[in-house]
Amino acid sequence: MMRSQSLLIKASILSAITLLAGCGTEEESSVAEVEALTVSTTNVALSPSYQVRREYVGTVRAGQQANLGFELAGKVETIRVDVGDTVTKSTPLIQLNTDLLHTELGQLNAQDKEVRAQLNLVNANLKRQQSLKAKGFSADAEIDALTSEKGVLQANLVRLKAAISATKLRIEKSTILAPYNGTIAQRHVSLGDVVNVGTPTLVLLATEGKEAFIGIPAAQLSRVSDLSSPTIRVDTQEYDVKLLNPGARVDTQSRSVGLRYQLPEGADVLEGQLAYLAFDETIQDQGYWVPLTALIDGLRGVWNVYVVGENSQVERRSVNVLYANSEQAFISGAVADGEAIIASGLHRVVPGQPVKVAE
Repeated sequence: MMRSQSLLIKASILSAITLLAGCGTEEESSVAEVEALTVSTTNVALSPSYQVRREYVGTVRAGQQANLGFELAGKVETIRVDVGDTVTKSTPLIQLNTDLLHTELGQLNAQDKEVRAQLNLVNANLKRQQSLKAKGFSADAEIDALTSEKGVLQANLVRLKAAISATKLRIEKSTILAPYNGTIAQRHVSLGDVVNVGTPTLVLLATEGKEAFIGIPAAQLSRVSDLSSPTIRVDTQEYDVKLLNPGARVDTQSRSVGLRYQLPEGADVLEGQLAYLAFDETIQDQGYWVPLTALIDGLRGVWNVYVVGENSQVERRSVNVLYANSEQAFISGAVADGEAIIASGLHRVVPGQPVKVAE
């Protein structure tokens, strides 16, 4: 009886051991199946250099900007334009009161007529005296006096002619004409204002010849100046431009060199808009292009990538990020040419984990 009980106990223990061993095998197999994840990889290729997109900002300016003022003082009588108006060359813009000038011109014209009348009288007397002299009834002194008076009157006519021309010129200069086609940007005076000589009244921006002023670092001057076909972006539109000057000095405030670019005629831009000069700079440094999703944070600010190494296990490699854009990063470090790195889904794997590479 005791023997049969002992056999039953041994058989139960053996069955339990066998059952536990079977469960352990199934769990190990299940874990192995779970750990063997399928990952997407990309084979890196060594590149001797990489390109960096450089972009510098500036502003759009009119090729010509005039602060229009009068060449003489006076009271503003007429303003024909306002801010935002587009004008053509020689269009009257603003006018001073010319009543005093017209009065002065009238006085000068009256004096001119008076002198001409006196001159006509002297000519008549001189002719009469010369006729009498021919008959022996006139003295030379009388003729000399009339000749002298005639010369004085003729000189007065020349002086009055110059004074009349000067007054007419002042009347013309009492009206400001547009020196070129453009747009009124500012107005500094109102009707009735008394302005002095040279006081700015209007600011006129040229419609044609728009330019972009771009500030760049002095270290980039030679590279930017040598661009064969530079382009400038204003808002969302890109324009082919021409460099007008190679840069003369470094601005003491911005520490940049100002370059002027000629925008094409008809460019739909406004004064003061931001303009962007962009170009690709080649950096001679070896490395690999990888997608941003292939990078993961490491310890102490180091970047890592996961490489599928021997036995299809995940290996952690430390890398340096030399450059990155919105999609890719250029890296260098513990990566060899042709190695397969995991391109995405890094949160699902850990170093040492076996994985399957997706076809």
